[in-house]
Amino acid sequence: MVEKGKSRFYLFVKKVILAFNGIAIIALLLSYAAAYVNPASFSPIAFAGLSYPVILAANLIFVFFWLFVSWKYSLLSIIFIAVGWNNVGRLIEVHSEKKPDENVRYIKSVSYNIQNLVNESTITTKHIQDFSNQSNILKFIKRENPDIVCLQELLYDRKGFEKFPAEFGKQIGCKNYYFNNYYPRNENKKLDAIAIFTRYPIINNGFIKYQTKTIAIFADIVTNDDTLRVFNLHLASLHFRNEDYSFISEIDIQKKREDFRKGSGKILSKINQAFQKRGIQTSIIEGALSQSPYPVIVYGDFNDTPASYTYQKISKGLSDAFVESGRGFANTYAGKLFPILRIDHILYDKSYSSINFKRHKIRLSDHYPISCFIYKSK
Repeated sequence: MVEKGKSRFYLFVKKVILAFNGIAIIALLLSYAAAYVNPASFSPIAFAGLSYPVILAANLIFVFFWLFVSWKYSLLSIIFIAVGWNNVGRLIEVHSEKKPDENVRYIKSVSYNIQNLVNESTITTKHIQDFSNQSNILKFIKRENPDIVCLQELLYDRKGFEKFPAEFGKQIGCKNYYFNNYYPRNENKKLDAIAIFTRYPIINNGFIKYQTKTIAIFADIVTNDDTLRVFNLHLASLHFRNEDYSFISEIDIQKKREDFRKGSGKILSKINQAFQKRGIQTSIIEGALSQSPYPVIVYGDFNDTPASYTYQKISKGLSDAFVESGRGFANTYAGKLFPILRIDHILYDKSYSSINFKRHKIRLSDHYPISCFIYKSK
């Protein structure tokens, strides 16, 4: 029986919108499941986790739509958004900025993927003439006056690369450092590394590899209150080339069906491979974290969001600086693709706390730097 006073067309449209709402809810549930399914075993579900911010936005649109049309239906998305409320908290936070307590010994921390110090993806700076970006990054870090700095994509292949880490550390006030090149073949040719710089003494260090590539380093540092194992991670990225970015930027004007199929298939394949690699790398990092004799602080470019399996596993038993002390929408990726993602993280042992997590919106890389004050609370 047709609802009183409503046309058949109105009821048909209502059913269609409800069907789309149902699809949005299913997608939301899949995005929750992505945190618990290893993409190394089944990678398609990881796409839902990557898309969580968009899926959440779609469900919120349905909520507001139904509030004005038929409010009872708004409960559909509201209930399922509430089921994954923790994910919302990892996306948006409302903490206020706090004045540091003079009686507390803070560890000022900075993590930054500096994209080769030249603000572009490159494997060599041989033909690059403008290094003003390097100077600006140096100025930023000096201004932050950090105790620990974790850098990813530290590339320096010019004359004097052997002396660069010591000079850089001295300039930022962190004379103690440890780094390891991504690939062993670069060790006698250039600096292309993950690096940790700190004011504190380093008593031990090491690196973690996946296949032939370094994916993490660690340094045991002695602070005023404790000995900590600091990890700096850089997990598998998409490895997009310029032609991939060009294809995406022109996707709305692609004319040849075959070119579109080939280009989109190539991009999806790269994303899929990165998911699978990070699934394996996550297990390796988990093992390293479990073997630490000291409380840990984990910094780095995970290349994965809080809705991912990678984040779920690595953050287990740790606190997230953004969740504990951040505010706003702290997307950390500043590149051409997925500019709404938080893929850079600072995690720490539960015996520690943090204040004033910040995402610094400066465009000197395809990532934004992040920072916070960490202190021993237990």
